[in-house]
Amino acid sequence: MIAGVSVAEVMRDKVVAVRERARFTEIASAMRRFHISSLPVIDSQDRVIGLISNYDLLLGDGGPQNGRSRLLSRLRHRDRCESAGMLATELMSSPAVTVTASTPARDAAREMYRHRIHQLPVVDAVTGRLTGVITRSDLLAVYERPDEDIRGEILFGIIEHTLGMPPGRFEVTVVSGAVTIRGHLERRSAALRLAEAIAHVDGVITVIDHLTFACEDTTPKMPRARL
Repeated sequence: MIAGVSVAEVMRDKVVAVRERARFTEIASAMRRFHISSLPVIDSQDRVIGLISNYDLLLGDGGPQNGRSRLLSRLRHRDRCESAGMLATELMSSPAVTVTASTPARDAAREMYRHRIHQLPVVDAVTGRLTGVITRSDLLAVYERPDEDIRGEILFGIIEHTLGMPPGRFEVTVVSGAVTIRGHLERRSAALRLAEAIAHVDGVITVIDHLTFACEDTTPKMPRARL
């Protein structure tokens, strides 16, 4: 289970990175050599300033949407980059999404899900220097909980037992730790409490909230003006 596990417990200390002045051929060579799909870009003080993925190296320039034409477009882009000797700073995505060693592994998983990425650089909380990397496979090693178990805890552990509501009032689906919930409640505050409780269930990466409510009871009332 991932509850209580920090990034420090599952991260890798050895990480492949490139300097900001690294050229296209050096970056592509590192990806092929180490069989990786992305790598961080660091400055002269080892601080992470960006991230380069294999998609950045093969980024197309529009045109027809069929597979063959798109691939040819990306290959032409790659050839132009290689010929021009483009630098890491010209190819990278910035700022990079990073975590620290003390970040809960649950939060790291959510960042990967939110940004649709497969790894996160781990940086020192004070200096911003690169200290390691955490990948989806690292997280999966401690995140092994079936979706059906998660769904059962939400329906019967939270909705029925903790909140005292009939589980049949809600539709809950779980796919790879991503929870989608639909249902209707009387008050918005109850909907917020339910979504918050689900977010803390062990194994949940994100909550897609489609709850509706009849009464808005969370907006603070403005003080009445004195005459």
